[in-house]
Amino acid sequence: MTTRTSAGSREQVGFHTHPGSPAHRLLLLAGVAAVVVYAAGDVVSGVLYDGYSFRDQAISELSAYGSPVRPLAVGWIVLHGLLGLAFSVGVWWSAGPRRALRWTAGLLLAAGVVTAPLHPFFPMSSRGMEPGFNDTMHVVLTMAFVPLMVGAVVASAVALRGWFRLYAIASLVVMALVAGLTGPLMTSLAESLATPWLGVFERINAYTGFAWTIVLALVLLHRRTEQHEPEAPRAGSSVAADHHAATAGR
Repeated sequence: MTTRTSAGSREQVGFHTHPGSPAHRLLLLAGVAAVVVYAAGDVVSGVLYDGYSFRDQAISELSAYGSPVRPLAVGWIVLHGLLGLAFSVGVWWSAGPRRALRWTAGLLLAAGVVTAPLHPFFPMSSRGMEPGFNDTMHVVLTMAFVPLMVGAVVASAVALRGWFRLYAIASLVVMALVAGLTGPLMTSLAESLATPWLGVFERINAYTGFAWTIVLALVLLHRRTEQHEPEAPRAGSSVAADHHAATAGR
């Protein structure tokens, strides 16, 4: 009797905390919401910033000191970051015994923590302004973010086989190629020189990573749904149960 009660208690706890719970699904969907918030904020801020060039200017220039849309940009960037942190918790919750997926979650969490102060406290200075300590820290934190994000994508490729592994590798290739094109332009940006196509290259890089986030969230949501679908009753199970009950009653 005691054993049955303990098992029942464990089942009740599992009902509220298993990885297929509504809270877990919301944490994974936070990754999708983070991308939507970022994309909407990017577009709205760029449109409201008179003279801003989506093609030639960096995304960080939206939240830079001297930017007329800095308060708005900081707002959606912070919200994006908070949703990203929630998503990393959802990925950890999905991992179970899969160590590589726990690495994915841990690296995503670290990336979110590293970049949390980036735009609110260490934004870049707008072109033509005298660079300061904020610009140095902006570069340092950005450089710290890159290997964490790359590591998260690599770990996800190790954790999830099949087509997702190929997709993650392709995402890494795209990000590496675009980063190679962006590097020289960042030097020009620091010197307040022209930066043709910098905005395009940066957005290809950023949104490739965001697409990976959405795909990872949907894959994990799909797997949780499959694992927690009710098992179909086996043929003849009710007949066998009736026979057992009849036998026990004799």
